[in-house]
Amino acid sequence: MIKNNNVKEAFELGYRIDKNGNVVGLKGNNLSLNSINKNGYSYFSYRFLGKRKNVLFHHLQAYKKFGLKMLANNIQVRHLNGIKKNNTWDNIEIGTQSQNQMDIAKEDRIKRSSHPKHNHWQIITDRNNGMKYEDIMKKHGISSKGTLS
Repeated sequence: MIKNNNVKEAFELGYRIDKNGNVVGLKGNNLSLNSINKNGYSYFSYRFLGKRKNVLFHHLQAYKKFGLKMLANNIQVRHLNGIKKNNTWDNIEIGTQSQNQMDIAKEDRIKRSSHPKHNHWQIITDRNNGMKYEDIMKKHGISSKGTLS
């Protein structure tokens, strides 16, 4: 879910993005992909009324493509090929959190969901061999069934 309207504000101020994912600033200059946030997404900053604000490149592309629909509750901006720096028109879509997760390669989804303290594959093997959830939880030191899921 997008929790602010920085993207709408930036667009109204004149920031633009082309179909190749290049952001154009107010002076017609291309803004760099060098600013990457902690999640690996490209962003740019602008100042408005004395405040510094950030906008993700893919959010600007989604706003250009889908307008206010992309700001709706429970809607996320998706990179169809799972590559965070590919902000091209054809690679950006909006959808649910579930759809967004499915855009990530299966191997990467498994890595993300695997708990560093637990052997994911051993847990699956134990379950496939008929071990009960309670026994698996004891064996692997898991305190909640939700974590096991």
